[in-house]
Order: sequence, then C-alpha cells, then structure tokens
Amino acid sequence: MIVLDKSIITEEMIDAAQNALANEFPLFGESVFKFEEEFAYFCGSKFAVGVGSGTDALIFSLMASDVEGKEVVTSPASYIATANAAIHSKATPVFCDIDQTNNIDHSLVEKKIGDSKKIKAIVPVHLHGYPAPMNELLEIVEGRDIFLVEDAAQAHGAIYFGKRTGALGHIGCFSFNPYKNISVGGEGGMITTNDEEIAEKIRMIADAGRENRFTHEHKIIGFSSRLSTVSAAVGRVQLRYLQEWNEKRRTAASIYRKLLADVEEIVLPPDKTEIHSAYNKFAIKTNVRDALKQHLNNNDIESDPHYPIPIHMQPPYQKMGYKRGNFPNAENFAATTLSLPMFVDITKEEIGEVCEVIRNFFEM
Repeated sequence: MIVLDKSIITEEMIDAAQNALANEFPLFGESVFKFEEEFAYFCGSKFAVGVGSGTDALIFSLMASDVEGKEVVTSPASYIATANAAIHSKATPVFCDIDQTNNIDHSLVEKKIGDSKKIKAIVPVHLHGYPAPMNELLEIVEGRDIFLVEDAAQAHGAIYFGKRTGALGHIGCFSFNPYKNISVGGEGGMITTNDEEIAEKIRMIADAGRENRFTHEHKIIGFSSRLSTVSAAVGRVQLRYLQEWNEKRRTAASIYRKLLADVEEIVLPPDKTEIHSAYNKFAIKTNVRDALKQHLNNNDIESDPHYPIPIHMQPPYQKMGYKRGNFPNAENFAATTLSLPMFVDITKEEIGEVCEVIRNFFEM
C-alpha cells in the first residue's frame, strides 16, 4: 500500500519530548517560548504566539482584528474551519470564488470590497501549500482599515516572491497536526505578526483573557488554548528540518509533473517560478476524479479529494442561504480534485508506480 501521507516522528523528537516532560513545566515551558521565537525568525516575522490548534489561530487572529459585527472575506475552497473562524469571531463570512491557482480570486475580492462598507478582514488560504495572490491583496487593503490574515495552515515554509508565508500579510495562521508539514507530534497552532499589540492581544485571548500567567485578573473573555511544552519541544526539532523536508516534497512534485505532463485528462497543480509551494498536498484535477480514485484504491494506492464539499455547500452554510451555483470555480474544484500520495520520504519508485497506475487508467 502506498499511503497518502506520513507523519515523521524520529528518535530526536522523542528525546526532545522526554526531556521536556522530565525538566519543564507542561505549560509555559521554556520550549514554548523558544519555539515561538524560532518560528517567528523562520517566517521573517517579529512575533509568534503558540496556541492549541490552527482553528484557534484563525479565531484569535480575527478577534484581535476586531471583526465582531463586521464581514470577513475568504475562499469557499478550503477546510470549513477557515469560514467557521469568522462566525466564532462574531463576524459574517463572505465568500469569493477562486482562480486557476485554486486560491481566492483577488479581482473578485476587490469588487466585493467596493460593494461593502462592513469588510474588516480578508483571509486568503494558501491551499495545499501554494501561496495566494498576496501582492495583489496587499494592494487592495493598502490605505483601508482591513486586516490581511493568512490561512497558512498547509503552507509552512512556502515562499512567495522571496518571502515566506506568515510574513506576507498582517497576521499569519499555522496549523500543526499529523497531516501538516510540521506536526508537533499531535495538535497545535501558531500565529505570526509584526504587530506587537496584536501579538499581545492574541496571547491574552489564548490565556483566558489575562495579560500574563502570573496575574489573577482577567481583562477580557478569553479561551484556554495553549501550545503544550512537549508539543513545542517536538516542533523545535521539526522546524530545524522543515526546509530540507520541503525541498524533498518539491523534488517529489517535480517527478510527478514529469511523469504526468502528457496525460491530457489531468490538470497539474499550479507552478510559477517566483512561488515555491510547500506541497502539503499534490492535488491534480480530472473530470473522472471518483473513478480514478477507485482505480488507485484497487491498486493499493491511497488518494483523497480535498475538499469534496465546498464550504458554502456544507449544511450550516446552506441554512444561511448559500446554494449550488454561487461559486462555480470552487464547485468545479471540489468535484475534480484528487490528492495523490505526498510525504517527505516518498520514493521515486513509489511516485513512478502511482503515475503508471494513473496512466494505465486513462489508456484503458
């Protein structure tokens, strides 16, 4: 069986976790602050705040952006948590369709902002590790009281015109779980920003509304969402290998591209010289997605449609009035996309086998 994804846990990570358990307090340990500092430096941001999940990273970032009662623009082609974060922040999610890169269409965002006085934040999703059109989005928000909050949950270490994700907008949000480029051995999240006031506000929100862990006064209604010391210790080790791991993913992607380049029934993931995807997923598009998935499964190869139901077609959002046809590009993406096996240690032989099975399918 060639699996879809693999999480990496090495002896070095296990040793780091054991050391943290033996020598640090489970919360607010030294490893947490070092991981935050190192992650911020890696991204090119001044500050980073560890939290309990990527979803919490989005929620707290929007809360710190004062979106309550306002609107948050985002993409319907993502995991549902992206839009849910706006609702949890007491804002209204507003969707814009996607472009050929499967990320939010900046031209539609500009039109949406022109039609509304209530938009307070834009949450572009770096889908599958490929950065959204941040230069154009930055131009759109320039001079406006609108926050640009990156959903970089799948884009650890992705590079956009020489800068890393997490340092492209006003705030960056990352997820750590077994399906991400950094997993911290379980679950967690990180928020990056150059704004110290935003960082401190997020830190307060994540720690039950208090300014620091030594006080008993809670100034706001917050949450209990802290990155554990053990997770941070594991994350520090993984961060040291992230660049190497991402290069391995990019090499794997280049092999896929070479072997599938002449398969006319397939659309390969976006690829531009100035943009270096983190390749959390290698997702192709084909009009016979479900049949191809079954064929791969019959040949002991895992694959997965990410995401087969666009957010606006999920039951809670249909109750809000959204319906099929609202966002045709996102709906086409949901119906045609299939993620192929992609992980750090996937071999050239395994990729070759996957591609051979795909080619055989289209030659039948």
